[in-house]
Amino acid sequence: MGRDDANLADGGCSECMACGDRALTRRAFASLAGLAAGSVLLGVLPGCAGSDAGQTAPAANESEGSNSGEGGKDEMPPTSESAPAAPSAALSPGLLCVAEYANNTLAVVDPATGEILQRIAAGQNPATALVADGWVYVGSSGGGEVTAVNIADPSQVTSITVGKQPLGLCYDGAQGILYVGDYFASSIHLVATQLKSLVKTVKLSASGYHNRTDPPDCCRIDPGTGRRTVALALAPEGDLLYCANYGTFDVARVDLATGEEIEAFDGVVGPRQILVSADGAQLLLAGVGGEGEQQVSDLYVLDRSSGKRVQEVPVGQSVAGVAQASDGSAVWAIARDDGELVAFDADWNETGRLPLGVGIDTLVLASDEKTLLVGNSIGGQVHVIDAATMALMNTIEGLASPKGIAVIA
Repeated sequence: MGRDDANLADGGCSECMACGDRALTRRAFASLAGLAAGSVLLGVLPGCAGSDAGQTAPAANESEGSNSGEGGKDEMPPTSESAPAAPSAALSPGLLCVAEYANNTLAVVDPATGEILQRIAAGQNPATALVADGWVYVGSSGGGEVTAVNIADPSQVTSITVGKQPLGLCYDGAQGILYVGDYFASSIHLVATQLKSLVKTVKLSASGYHNRTDPPDCCRIDPGTGRRTVALALAPEGDLLYCANYGTFDVARVDLATGEEIEAFDGVVGPRQILVSADGAQLLLAGVGGEGEQQVSDLYVLDRSSGKRVQEVPVGQSVAGVAQASDGSAVWAIARDDGELVAFDADWNETGRLPLGVGIDTLVLASDEKTLLVGNSIGGQVHVIDAATMALMNTIEGLASPKGIAVIA
C-alpha cells in the first residue's frame, strides 16, 4: 500500500500489525465515528460513504496507531446535560440533522441562525446520519441499532435492531435497501426501509487484500476483530458495494447479486470515507493514517476497475473526509490534524484552503451543493461554508461531540 501501510508490523509485538489495527475501546472507537458521518449525507449520491462518520475519532492530535488517550473498556465520553425535547414540527428542507455522540441525540439545527431547534433521542452513541426516502437514519454505534426519524413527523421514531456497532451507512434507492457496515461484527447488514427491518447480513472474509489479516490474538482488544468496516459506497450501477475497512486497511467489494465478496482492493491506513467519483471511474478514499511511516496526508484516488492507486492528492495531515460536486467540477477534503478545508478543481489543482481548527473530522456537501458542513467533534462545532467561495458563513456551537451530519433535502 506504499509508504503509508507497507509495513504493518509495529508496537509491542513483532507478529502484530500496526497499533492502528487494534480493536478499539469505546472512547477510541468514538473517534472513528466522525467519518462515516460526512459521507452518509444523502446516500443516493454515486457513492455513499460511511463515517469516522463518519465517526468517533481519537483526539485530534492522536494518530490511529497511538495508544495514548485510550481509556478503560467501559469508559464513555462525557454526556451533555441537555435532555432531548419532544419532537415537534416537520423537518424543513435545509435543516441539519447532527448525530451527537456524547448526548445520545439527533440535534436539528438551523444552519443560518445556528439555533438548535430540537433534540431527538437516537440510541447510544449515534455516529452517522443519512437522509433517505422521507426518513433520517442514525447509526447508534454503542447500542446495535439504527434509529429512523420521520421527516414529516419527527415524533415517529423507529428503532431497528442491527448487529453490534453500526457505523457506515449507504442507501440504494432503486432497491429500497439501507446498507449498514457493522464495525464489531465485520459484516454488512441490509435493512428494508419500507419494512424498517433487517432482511439480510453479509459476513466479510477474515482475510483481505493479498490475504492481509488482523493482528494475532495477543494484540487484540475487544470489541471488534478482523476486518472492521467503517465506510461504504455504492457503485452507480447498483451491483457492487465498496467497504473501507480497518484491520486489513483495504476495500472489500461485495457483489450484491450473489452476496459474495470478489477480489479486494488495497486501501488506506485509518480509513474514514469512500466515495465513487462523479464520472463513476474512480474511488476517492480518505484516511487519517497511523504513526511514523503510516501517516497519511494525501487523498487516495483509485481506478474503480482495477483498484490501482492512480493519484495521491496532497491535502494535509490526517485526511478525515472528502466531498465532490455532482458534475465533478470541484472536490473538497479536510485535514483533521492541520485543521484545514481544502478545495480542488476537476484536474486536482488546489483552488483554496480555509483554516477551521484542529479536530475537524466530518465533511458534507449540502444537497443544493451551495454549502459545505464541517464538523469538529472535539470542539462541539459545525462550520457552515460557502462551497463556491470557501467563505465561512456561520459556526454552530454547543453540540455534544457532533459526528454524522445529514441535510434535509
